[in-house]
Amino acid sequence: MSPNAMGCRPKVVKNGTINKDRRDFLKTAALVGGSAVVTGVPLVSYFTAPALSKGTDKWVDFGPIEDLESGSIAMLSYEFLIKDGWLVLPQRGIVWAKTETSDKLTVFSSICTHLSCNVIWQEEAKVFECPCHAGKFDANGQPIAGPPKKPLTVLEHKVEDGQLLALLTF
Repeated sequence: MSPNAMGCRPKVVKNGTINKDRRDFLKTAALVGGSAVVTGVPLVSYFTAPALSKGTDKWVDFGPIEDLESGSIAMLSYEFLIKDGWLVLPQRGIVWAKTETSDKLTVFSSICTHLSCNVIWQEEAKVFECPCHAGKFDANGQPIAGPPKKPLTVLEHKVEDGQLLALLTF
């Protein structure tokens, strides 16, 4: 079959120039595709970056270390403002401080490792309990019942000038 029979040969118009419909289409498609890549990559990264970022670390002051009773587990709350771009957002939450002696302290995140609910210390049973899915953790944060498989997160902490500080990530 000849190329002319399949319509593969360019058509000549009246003034002697070649009809460039197919060529123009491919140029336009390449231009649109290139523009989509050039604008699309930054847009996608702008919207996905917050979800992929590790967050912001902040040392939070939980007050005087002397207020914590030795041999107990205490709920410590925090509240402060954090600036995110042009927004100023309140951050509120709790952590659990386990004081074995005046020198030995462990600070646990209150977030259950199953589905991120807040755990509550049950003094009578000596367990942290997640009321959402009946998850339970022992006094050392290890899972003992329910769906959680990972222990409670132990937070980095320090004492400066008698104040307990814990490193939180937002």
